[in-house]
Amino acid sequence: MNTKLFLLINASDQASKLFIYLAIFCANYLAYLPIIVMGIYWFYKPTYRLLILKMVITLGLALLVTFVIRHLFYSPRPFVVNVGTNYLFHDKTSSFPSQHAVFVWAICCVIGLNYTNRFKKLLFLFIVVAILVSWSRVYLGIHWPLDILGGFIVSIISALLIQKLWPTIHKFLISIFIP
Repeated sequence: MNTKLFLLINASDQASKLFIYLAIFCANYLAYLPIIVMGIYWFYKPTYRLLILKMVITLGLALLVTFVIRHLFYSPRPFVVNVGTNYLFHDKTSSFPSQHAVFVWAICCVIGLNYTNRFKKLLFLFIVVAILVSWSRVYLGIHWPLDILGGFIVSIISALLIQKLWPTIHKFLISIFIP
């Protein structure tokens, strides 16, 4: 099932060069957009700072879990097992879960769990970014769809855990930064 879905999404040998370049941009650079936006918000919208701190802590947890999973269980990338077409150079590291998917989906999950009307446009923008980044990693042949799904699940669990622990974390942060 994973291989069949991969082959449906993965670019063919006859894929448009323009579409390949768009996918490469999405795979390599689009994930920086949330960082840039949140950096701007940190300085120009101080009311978003707690949300940004929650994102950073969630990202830290999600990426730590990803690191542990990748080092305990090796999952070869599609190009390593000669499946599909690869349009983006990548080392032959473990592919499950996708770190790019974890990164973009963790940010979306934190915003979604703290959803209010003022976050509506931000959530929509970041979901579009997450979908494009996730799609491009499979389209270019460096991740399986299951890698993306795994990244999404790690993100949700991390965001839910931090949301549950937030009152304690928040008190701890206040005790550090406000003497």
